[in-house]
Amino acid sequence: MMRAWLALALLAVSWLPGLSYYQSVGWIAWAVPVVLGAALLAGVPARMPRRHEAVGAAILLLPVVALLPWPYRVIPVLAAAGLVLGALPISGRWLAAVARGLVVAAGVLLVQWVAVSAYAQHTARAHDLGWPLTAFVGAIGSLVGTPTTVDGHWLCVFSLREVHRIAITWELLLDPATLAFFAGGWALLAMASHAGAGDGKAWAGWVRSVRVFTLAMLVWLPVRAGLVVGLLIHRAARTSPSALLNMSDFLFSPWLYLGLLGVPAVLAWHFVPLRAVGDVEPPAVPSGSQSGKRRWSYGVAIGLVAGGAAVFAMVLSWDPIGSRKPGRVMVVERHSTWEPTTRPYDTRTYGESASYTYSAIYDYCSRFFEMSRLLESDRIDDERLSRCDVLVIKTPTAPYTNDEVAAIVRFVRQGGGLLLVGEHTDVFKSSTYLNQVAEPLGFRFRKDLLFRIGSAYVQHYVAPTVPHPAIAHLPPMVFAVSCSIDPGRSLGRAIIENSGLWSLPPDYSTENYFPEAEYRGDVHYGSFIQLWGTRVGRGRVLAWTDSTIFSNFSAFEPGKPEFMLGMLDWLNHRSALDNAWLRYPIGVLAGLVGLGALLGGLVVGGTRRVHWVVLAAAALLGWTCGSAATAAMVRWAMPPVMPFRPMVCVTIDRTVSEVPLSQGGFTARGGQGYGLLEQWIPRVGYFPERRSGRAAFSGNALIEICPSRALSKEHRQGLIDYVAAGGRLLVLDAPDNAGSTASSILEPFGLSFGKVSASSGLLHGEDSWPGIAVEGAWPVGGGQPLLWVGQTPVAARAKYGKGTVIAVGCASLLNDANMGGHWMAQPDESTQKHFALWYGLLRNLVDDRPIR
Repeated sequence: MMRAWLALALLAVSWLPGLSYYQSVGWIAWAVPVVLGAALLAGVPARMPRRHEAVGAAILLLPVVALLPWPYRVIPVLAAAGLVLGALPISGRWLAAVARGLVVAAGVLLVQWVAVSAYAQHTARAHDLGWPLTAFVGAIGSLVGTPTTVDGHWLCVFSLREVHRIAITWELLLDPATLAFFAGGWALLAMASHAGAGDGKAWAGWVRSVRVFTLAMLVWLPVRAGLVVGLLIHRAARTSPSALLNMSDFLFSPWLYLGLLGVPAVLAWHFVPLRAVGDVEPPAVPSGSQSGKRRWSYGVAIGLVAGGAAVFAMVLSWDPIGSRKPGRVMVVERHSTWEPTTRPYDTRTYGESASYTYSAIYDYCSRFFEMSRLLESDRIDDERLSRCDVLVIKTPTAPYTNDEVAAIVRFVRQGGGLLLVGEHTDVFKSSTYLNQVAEPLGFRFRKDLLFRIGSAYVQHYVAPTVPHPAIAHLPPMVFAVSCSIDPGRSLGRAIIENSGLWSLPPDYSTENYFPEAEYRGDVHYGSFIQLWGTRVGRGRVLAWTDSTIFSNFSAFEPGKPEFMLGMLDWLNHRSALDNAWLRYPIGVLAGLVGLGALLGGLVVGGTRRVHWVVLAAAALLGWTCGSAATAAMVRWAMPPVMPFRPMVCVTIDRTVSEVPLSQGGFTARGGQGYGLLEQWIPRVGYFPERRSGRAAFSGNALIEICPSRALSKEHRQGLIDYVAAGGRLLVLDAPDNAGSTASSILEPFGLSFGKVSASSGLLHGEDSWPGIAVEGAWPVGGGQPLLWVGQTPVAARAKYGKGTVIAVGCASLLNDANMGGHWMAQPDESTQKHFALWYGLLRNLVDDRPIR
């Protein structure tokens, strides 16, 4: 049945777009292979469950459908749909074939899910093949007809342009789609071999089929690797010498892997035949005397499988939290001149040296923890480290002494928390010096740079369904570029592990070692570790790889303050289970209990011929519920840390405003965004945050920037209640805001924007300050005027309840173009007037200080 093997290839490839494993190509590219694969599997020989089994399994799957995220959710959806369809009291060969195809597709996808997840975790730790596989791939290189040799983990291939170095990785020899095809093939053959009830030779037939299928795959793998190398050299030969050498970008297309899987599909069709549909025998109906025993066996099997899977899921995902320590956090400034916390971030100093520091995030953290610094003049020794609970080492630019490293390791072993913050490519030798500390702890920072496939410098991140406690309260965020972590043989957890990335080594010809974002032959791609957590002795260690996101210009973008607080808070906890002598025996024992229950349930189910769909549904239910329970316990056991010092939070509302703000510190092209307006808020001692919906009313002040979305009744009432209770609201608008909804926001507060733009002139307060030229602004009606253009008020203030509302009709004066365009720019006299205007408005809004 050729269509069954084609279906298997489609389902295997669907994981690449479904998980954005290489690049994001949209949900349609995932859904179409899944639907086609399930359709082609209609008619595949597989024993369907009896009606009561089908109904029971479908009921078990209902919570799984609700709890599992996409694309994994498609597994219980397909299974439940097939089971319900097959249980309907409607006869028809076509209907039965469709139901069978849906159930078989769900079974295949379930096995592929496990295989792809294991592959991602393994390759994130180490992409490179070890010996003797590197020598094996080197021998395969001769298939391309070009002189080749192996240099360590590189296949060196000669060409007229240059000698190309191709990374010898798992992706080159065995990509995730091929592994999914292989694992799914085992599952498909098992379902086909056991299609006939009472067939005592089913397992023997499955073993024979698997043996042939595995041999065919082993024959195909070296041929496949040779084809990929040949395609890489072909792409290089066709690239112009003056162009960037993007020779490996085709490796990220799912359709390449679908085409490559055509060969093993044909081999399997030819050498590993599946039985015909007519060979499927109906299961025997148990006698009346056996029905009670069978029901008891069903309950035992389902309970053991579900319970075992739940325990196993909790063991794999649970991380002991414990209780909070005093919260003394010490930042090491010694041996580091990069991103200091000591340099001021205020209204007087600008440029790269002022913005590329950690002073704002340090100030922010000081509201939640007792912060201190270990300065260049201080010593790193036991006495000094005894004064803190968490030690932060960031981007060192000078080496540590052996005595200092020994003191840090002792600090951790005795129960301290250590946060290591690295950066890409070993810039300023930061990874070299961090590894002096990391390697005695069992891992190291790689000297590479990770790009996002498809959008090199923008990496979106969403925390997993079952997060580590350090990221339990992390909203979606955007990374810059980072290096990766090599965990070595250390026992820990990949807290942030991402696919869809590619890695390049440093370019030492540039000042910051930053390589060109090229899809070269020496790229490593796929899954990488960006945040590693481990325990050493009684202490905890976190290693993070993207220091830039905490610099002043980026530190308050969504998720980043929460990320820093979450890491520090987890390190500031201590549990009795931090001790490996307690944690691992308990974990192993619990894991064995879960695994034993799971295997026991499978044995009971197999003995009583419980259909595999029922057992798989029970396992999915247990795994999903165990994972959901773990996630809930993590968030309950470690709630967000709360500030104990006063702080002013200024919220930028995203409910009705969609103006561009900065991303990764970069402002929108054209200068029409308001990223610098947000970045400059910490300069006056306040902390910005972006919120939407009800969360927008949590800060001390709220800013609406050029609102253009319709104002819902709920949000309108929320604004009224917020101001009436003492909130401060600033509404910025300008004539260039097409479709403005600002007037509907201001109406309840007795303020309004005029419908005709004010005449051009100089913006001034009660005197000539600030004297900024204005080409157009909305006049403001009502309230107490604050700013004018000529005799026309363009900013006014009104009291409402216990709160204050300010309306400003010349918002364009504060856009990125008028605020200098970039955080690295040194402002001239004209730009500083725009800065002063913004600082005056902020202080008037929050502290009622006069604008001047």
